[in-house]
Amino acid sequence: MNKTAIYPGTFDPITYGHLDIIIRATKIFDSIIIAISDNFKKKPIFNLKERIELTRTVTIHLKNIKKILGFNDLLANLAKKEKANILIRGVRTIFDFDYEIKLAAINKQIYPDLDSVFLLSSKDVSFISSSFVKEIARYKGDIKPYLPKEAHSALLKKLHNNFLK
Repeated sequence: MNKTAIYPGTFDPITYGHLDIIIRATKIFDSIIIAISDNFKKKPIFNLKERIELTRTVTIHLKNIKKILGFNDLLANLAKKEKANILIRGVRTIFDFDYEIKLAAINKQIYPDLDSVFLLSSKDVSFISSSFVKEIARYKGDIKPYLPKEAHSALLKKLHNNFLK
């Protein structure tokens, strides 16, 4: 049976924490759809097209990434449309887990064939979040340890351009 999983996120920008989950998921599932949320409430630095392209660039070497797409819908609806019945969620802390359990229950009610699989973040990247990385970058801290080189360059360029406006 072909197992297609969907891994959603904002990916603003994609970090080593995201990559950790993606790489590990590719070893478990036959194909992965990376779904990038067009969530304006999070006030992303990168627009949706930029986040899709950056994620594509960083994951190009992973052969079973089926698709990278943007979405602005309920995740359960997207999973149903894409015929994915597994939702991958990365969990860093007990607080993430509490939130994810509730989200899994709601998604299951909307799309009964959707099961959530929680992957614990590896300890060396469990503290990384895009929000923390952007905050460090805004104050000119070193963000190299947290981002793939393409994301690192793109974030520095984006912040530099925003400061010049």
